[in-house]
Amino acid sequence: MGETAIDKKYIDYIEDLIVKMSPLLPEDVNELQKSYLVTNIKKSATLMAESMQDNDEFKVLDFDNQCFYIQVIAEWSFHKEIDLFRSGIPAKYWKVVMNKIWYAMWEVMFACVKNDAPETVVLSLVERFVNRTYNDAVEELKDSNIIDEKIEEQAKEQSNIQIMAQEYRIEKLVTQKIKSIIKKTLLALIIALVVSFAIIKLKTAGLVAILTLLIIYLLGK
Repeated sequence: MGETAIDKKYIDYIEDLIVKMSPLLPEDVNELQKSYLVTNIKKSATLMAESMQDNDEFKVLDFDNQCFYIQVIAEWSFHKEIDLFRSGIPAKYWKVVMNKIWYAMWEVMFACVKNDAPETVVLSLVERFVNRTYNDAVEELKDSNIIDEKIEEQAKEQSNIQIMAQEYRIEKLVTQKIKSIIKKTLLALIIALVVSFAIIKLKTAGLVAILTLLIIYLLGK
């Protein structure tokens, strides 16, 4: 995948991806790491876009399907770069690990396109091979005495994608709980208004009607 000029539509799409990903950066990523991350997302996505133009297998895909593959490689670059930031692995070896991951992703995607694999299969295979390649690269660094066992374990424990998924689930649960509280509060206010209106306007008859309905409701539970 050599350096070639790519169509503006790919450039615009990649820039849009970066804009959307930037707000998702965790607080522990500093400005220098952010710049490094954005550069590498752009690099990996651009290399993928080059394949869309140059490779016969990818070239037959329409633009929307091509964008799916560009997005996958960009998103995994995002997550694994953050894992490397937190891994304890010296910065000068991050590129070595990412190059292995990018190559593994490209091979998996190429095989998927060649065999008309559905997107769900693509996502599953890419995830499996990204994680395997990352762990293999970490083990190679350990075998070369570049990192020790503690750093190896720390690096393998990293999974920004799982952290974000967990945060999303928690946020969703909190949102659902808030919606439920608001719904119950509104219902209580409506009931209070109806009860107040019935008692004021209908007096004793309204109170009897409300109590009767309440008893029927409780007996029916």
